[in-house]
Amino acid sequence: MRFPCTVQRKGDGRWTVSHEGPEVGRVEVTAESRQQAVENLRGEIRYRLELCPCSGESYQHIVVEVSEPTG
Repeated sequence: MRFPCTVQRKGDGRWTVSHEGPEVGRVEVTAESRQQAVENLRGEIRYRLELCPCSGESYQHIVVEVSEPTG
């Protein structure tokens, strides 16, 4: 499953990554590093998807597609 997201570096040096979509709603996480923020987002998306065990899917292949904001 693919989840497009945006990543931004905040003024305090921390990174925020966010995604919004019909599968999981709005998800936003912040971390000290860009890589950690992306991993945290992946984990949060997996957690939200697994709240509905009716599909029986394990959601091990979640792809977070990162894009930088323009402007």
